[in-house]
Amino acid sequence: MCHSLSRRGFLMAVAAAAAIGPQHLLARQDIQRLDNDWSLPLRDADGVPGDGLLIRHGFACENTWYYLGRWHAAEDWYRLNDVDTAGAQVLAVHAGEVMWIGSDYPGRVVLVLHEGGLYSMYGHLDYAVDVREGDRVVAGQVIGRVLDATAWRAPNHLHFEIRNFFFNTDVNGDTPKYDYACGYRCPPGPGYWPFDDPRHPSEMGWRNPSHVIHRGFSEVGFNSEVIVAEAAAGLTGPIRSAPDTYAPVTGEIVFRPGDRFLLRDVSTDDPASLGTSALGYRVWYQLEFDDGSSGWLPALIADDRDIQADGRPSSLRPLLLPVT
Repeated sequence: MCHSLSRRGFLMAVAAAAAIGPQHLLARQDIQRLDNDWSLPLRDADGVPGDGLLIRHGFACENTWYYLGRWHAAEDWYRLNDVDTAGAQVLAVHAGEVMWIGSDYPGRVVLVLHEGGLYSMYGHLDYAVDVREGDRVVAGQVIGRVLDATAWRAPNHLHFEIRNFFFNTDVNGDTPKYDYACGYRCPPGPGYWPFDDPRHPSEMGWRNPSHVIHRGFSEVGFNSEVIVAEAAAGLTGPIRSAPDTYAPVTGEIVFRPGDRFLLRDVSTDDPASLGTSALGYRVWYQLEFDDGSSGWLPALIADDRDIQADGRPSSLRPLLLPVT
């Protein structure tokens, strides 16, 4: 099935591109893997984290077929093309300590504490997880696999949160403001936040996971390797002079899955930004090409696979991925 992208998304911005010039590739001997400080949270066995995947319901997006009228406080990661996500490897996104394992979400939930009081949460895991409470983990370490749930109204997927609380009184502490199945003082929390509360999920302590992770990637520096994602197959678009949809165009590119480039810089928004819908995301990579030129491309774009009640997209499609 073919799904069009949001008119404010990347594809619609480049639909008028006509001629595609020579593909810019970097010699393999000139590139190296990204320092393994951060990782995306899901992969197929031995694959690049994030490849072959789609974020069906992004952070601070509405899930219209599951929880109308609530902002999603996480990212839901799925395999592309409606392929069952069960069995995909769930990865720790950063070094930390496993603080809690439990619940029936359905499936296991794992909470990891990172430096600075940041937590990552991984939901809907197979009950046979690969870690125990108290374990130290590193970025990219397999902590479990996506549950194969046979009697669940939602397709199998990873529910992935980043937040700055273990308990928040109003969310999952002694006096939560809103009912949810887990109950009070339940570490996983509700996973959603209602529209009728004036506070944004970021104001409750949740964070945009992709913005957090790419902030980490931005600290690595030059000579890191990125790969064109499977989800970018068939797309073309402009190379821009700055990380902005309206910046001048300096060239054009064909996205061919598996092509590799040198990463020079990463630009992303504040993890606590207050945007809603997939249009609230902003992740750009500056790439260097084999002719010595460089330019900016979006690494993640809004996709119309899922639409909110207000008509804005809630899904995201990765175009470029760091090789960690």
